[in-house]
Amino acid sequence: MKHTIPFILLLTALSACNRGIGFDIEGKLADNAAGVVYLVTENTSLDTLATAAVGADNTFRLRGKAAEPATAFICDDNGNVLSVMLIEKSRLHLTPADNGYVTEGGPVNDKYNIILRRLSGVASSAAEIDPESETAEEQYESLTAKYREILSTAISDNLDNIIGVELFIGQESKGMSAEEMRARMARFSPRMRELSAMRRFAEYVDTYERTETGRPFIDIPLTTIAGDDTSLGEICAANRWVLLDFWATWCEPCLAEIPYLQQAYAKYALQGFEICSISIDRDPSRWKAFVAHNRMLWTNALDTLDEDGESAAKAYGLQSIPCNFLISPDGTIVARNLRGEELLRELETRLEY
Repeated sequence: MKHTIPFILLLTALSACNRGIGFDIEGKLADNAAGVVYLVTENTSLDTLATAAVGADNTFRLRGKAAEPATAFICDDNGNVLSVMLIEKSRLHLTPADNGYVTEGGPVNDKYNIILRRLSGVASSAAEIDPESETAEEQYESLTAKYREILSTAISDNLDNIIGVELFIGQESKGMSAEEMRARMARFSPRMRELSAMRRFAEYVDTYERTETGRPFIDIPLTTIAGDDTSLGEICAANRWVLLDFWATWCEPCLAEIPYLQQAYAKYALQGFEICSISIDRDPSRWKAFVAHNRMLWTNALDTLDEDGESAAKAYGLQSIPCNFLISPDGTIVARNLRGEELLRELETRLEY
């Protein structure tokens, strides 16, 4: 009996040293698709968990250990994401799917894939709706409600594992208020709330709350494409409507928005409307050439990190692009993420008295 307590403490210490999730992923790519594959997670930066050469028979095996459950990406050396997966301690397989590859073979990923297939089925049905049909709007609303119900139920059923975390952060949180996001987060198990992804997301919610509609805009320093130092505050100071727009030249959805920005600027610039486009590009020469070629005549700036590691994107809690904020003449954020015709309709309502 003397040795019971020390022995238990030893087991506890050994257990702590061996914490982590061992992963083992095998796969076979299409002929000559890649020479190397990577398993990557997104932390404050992209972290590579494992690397594997692709053999002459196009097979590979990724093995290693992750610190905690997480969403990961299997990528090739051409920069393509082959599959999104969830880290779990099971022998997994990357297999061909309709639109590329899927990772399966473990209970977590198999369950996750079933949920994604159900959601994809609803989304496909929505895409097949004839927009000219008299019932198009009704059908779309019904399928949207069905999609949200499937998503919400799936998250509620997985509040104690990484499936729920991924679906919440990646999908359900979009369009939620900060209060709604915090309420949903509180329902997750303590272990899930302690994951790095959830802790980072909690920080994002705090930033998001500061940029919700009805809040005053956050001033940020800017250096324009012409090299002039200014700030968002100076741009907004002239009693004008301002659209703060985050984008990048490599972002296809961003490029699809440019014609609408051009229409809006051409129609309302003489009424004092201004666009402040902030690119997150890392190639200044490409950015400058693109802006000039596409005649983006409004204020353009390139986002950069300052000495404290701060940036415009960080100040506004950017999670994805395109992202925009419509700021009223009194400095209030009155709308977020206006796309295409929706942007033009909103400006027509606000600016045409």
